[in-house]
Amino acid sequence: MHLGYGTRVAWFPLNHRNNSTISRFQAFKSRGWVLSFQKVVTNEPGPAGPDFALSPVPTTGLKQTAEVCLGSSPPCLETVDALRVLDLSKSFRSGFLRKPIRGIDGVSFSVPRGRVFALLGHNGAGKTTTINCILDLVHPDRGQVNILGMPHGDCAVRSRVGYLPERPYFFEHLTGRELLNFYAKLLGVQDGDRNRRIGELSAKLGFESYLGRRLKKYSKGMLQRIGIAQALLGDPELLILDEPMSGLDPMGRREIRELLLEMKEQGKTIILSSHIVPDIEQMADTVAILREGRMVMIRDLADLGAGASFEITLDGNERMVAEDVEVLSETLVRSRHENRTVNRIQTRSTGLEDLYLSVHYRKEAVR
Repeated sequence: MHLGYGTRVAWFPLNHRNNSTISRFQAFKSRGWVLSFQKVVTNEPGPAGPDFALSPVPTTGLKQTAEVCLGSSPPCLETVDALRVLDLSKSFRSGFLRKPIRGIDGVSFSVPRGRVFALLGHNGAGKTTTINCILDLVHPDRGQVNILGMPHGDCAVRSRVGYLPERPYFFEHLTGRELLNFYAKLLGVQDGDRNRRIGELSAKLGFESYLGRRLKKYSKGMLQRIGIAQALLGDPELLILDEPMSGLDPMGRREIRELLLEMKEQGKTIILSSHIVPDIEQMADTVAILREGRMVMIRDLADLGAGASFEITLDGNERMVAEDVEVLSETLVRSRHENRTVNRIQTRSTGLEDLYLSVHYRKEAVR
């Protein structure tokens, strides 16, 4: 089967416990990436082509052999942005007439080091396509991408990037420990550090007691946690997460949020996509809003909160408005001196959710 760009994958029948015909594990290099597949062959259309829909097992950037990395660019300077994207575009063809469908068109942005950058948009807005083009998992029609100062096709940068796809596939017959140990070997983690690193991540992500259990018995939330763990195994400088909070309960979302903020404090750069506004508000420094494949707005979240106003409800249902935090503080002090009870404080500013909805429901179409 031909996937394009000079890459071929061979599929073999394999007798498994359920006697189904699935693909034998294949590890192969595709433009410097090592991808693993375990997928039932179907006729569902998808981005890989009209005949098959394939999804890679998530891997972080993998350390390549010396012969593959010959001619790689020198290490980038610390002052270079972690990611630069210029005029990135990708379209797909679908249906009997092979009609082109826009994925993304003219997407441009840059992410400084040590920042959390969020891609926000509705389902189908182009968030995943943008990430796949950045990682060269999908070859863009046009545009330029630099990761840590190097072209995104340069395999020297692969080992410095961690990645979690939106819909990861794992080998369900393996235990959690076996799977993470497998990825650690692919990443080149030394034998003495593997168990320590797996233990640290499983403890931080809350699935340490599940390491000996086979993945087919994992819940969706636990699979998401182990997917994030594999993205962090190589201690990447740049972390790219596609819908990292998918399937997590409130406690899991809080644990992941705290872990990502901890990584930010360590100087890591994080790029995430989501359509869950509260998660982005609590983690991101900058948000880019996508609509119908176009980048329509990039805003610093600190600027959104600069004009915040607050509605204060006192006893007797009396309401007052404080135009900023300083006025809010003075109002609360005065209320305390007057023995007034503050029943409620509500933010009245136009925040990220209002901004996103105003962009999403604009009447004019994005052409």
